[in-house]
Amino acid sequence: MEKRIQIPLVLYEMMVEYIQNHYDPNDQQHYSKILRGIEEKKEAEIRHNIYSAYKNQTDPSVRETLRQSYLDKVGIPSHGRWDEESKQKFHDRDF
Repeated sequence: MEKRIQIPLVLYEMMVEYIQNHYDPNDQQHYSKILRGIEEKKEAEIRHNIYSAYKNQTDPSVRETLRQSYLDKVGIPSHGRWDEESKQKFHDRDF
């Protein structure tokens, strides 16, 4: 079965307008907006796939690797991440 991905309505409308009204390869303003929207959607899909794999993984080492990969993609710095040591300190109220 073919996988389907939804795109925001605004992006779809921009693409249709660009194709119907003024398909001009030299029109960089509309073209770059469409490309930016497609890239944002692609990045969101990648983040979603990594997160889904992380949540469905049963092996703890692979799960942690996927979690770190997801946090890297999202842009959370390593000093702001919740790790096992921080979790234990919070649980023991030793912070």
